[in-house]
Amino acid sequence: MTTTTITYRDAEDAAIRLAARWRDLAQVGQVDGVRQVAGVPRGGLVPAAMVAPLLSARLVSIEDADEHTLIVDDLIDSGATARRVAAERPFDALFRKPNSPPLVAMGAVERDGWLVFPWENDSEKAGPEDAVVRLLEHMGEDPNREGLLATPGRVLRAFTEMTAGYAQDPAAILSTVFDERHDQMVVLDGIEFTSTCEHHLLPFVGTAVVGYVPRQRVVGLSKLARLVECYARRLQVQERMTEQIASALMEHLNPEGAGVVIRAHHSCMGCRGVRKPSARMTTSALHGIMRHSGEARAEFLAFARNGHS
Repeated sequence: MTTTTITYRDAEDAAIRLAARWRDLAQVGQVDGVRQVAGVPRGGLVPAAMVAPLLSARLVSIEDADEHTLIVDDLIDSGATARRVAAERPFDALFRKPNSPPLVAMGAVERDGWLVFPWENDSEKAGPEDAVVRLLEHMGEDPNREGLLATPGRVLRAFTEMTAGYAQDPAAILSTVFDERHDQMVVLDGIEFTSTCEHHLLPFVGTAVVGYVPRQRVVGLSKLARLVECYARRLQVQERMTEQIASALMEHLNPEGAGVVIRAHHSCMGCRGVRKPSARMTTSALHGIMRHSGEARAEFLAFARNGHS
């Protein structure tokens, strides 16, 4: 993820654009004129101070904001702050992410990556590590105690490693093929992997069985394992990961058919919630002859059963 340092000039330009939006809306009668501006603690306080004089409005605290007060923040990311703080009140922000929810601060300047604002203190300028610091504080921990001082950096490096699959290209992994007159099933089983559940950011661990029936082109066996790693090292759900691997084989190898079976234990089910650590989930994805031929389907699923035994 890229890190962008926002300068005061960047913020000032964005504040000018924000104020102009609300003046234009008032001129066409879509909103009443803005008489008060409040900033969302902490990030919106400086932007609110920039915007208020541009609108000839009074700067007030969020506690004194009424339904006619424009609430200002520095950044729209998930939109959670807007939903929590600005319900049924005018709301805007200086910047927004490309994947921010629609209809929230749509006119804000769009920036990707991690943004560092000039009014943040030194500890906050650590970038994504600050999110870990806040999480530790939310747990009631002291991020400055000896055992936790290096934890934010370690967590960031760990997640960077565990999500390295986003930077890997399935087409490149499967690009080295060999012309072989082999028209029987090729299966690699016992492919161990660790992935991360996108719902709780907890690991799920298992094995994959990957097979295909070549159409005169075969790929090195290590590439099948690399393909599993490519999709496992992302935020995942097991069902989607299974389908992604099978679809990549069909798209890039053009085989007669492809099949994937995955079995995994999920920490999100084992260490929380129903707490059933021994439960194991099985998913499959079959394409081409593997799906439509009963004989090929049975042959592959027999390999899969043996591969997971």
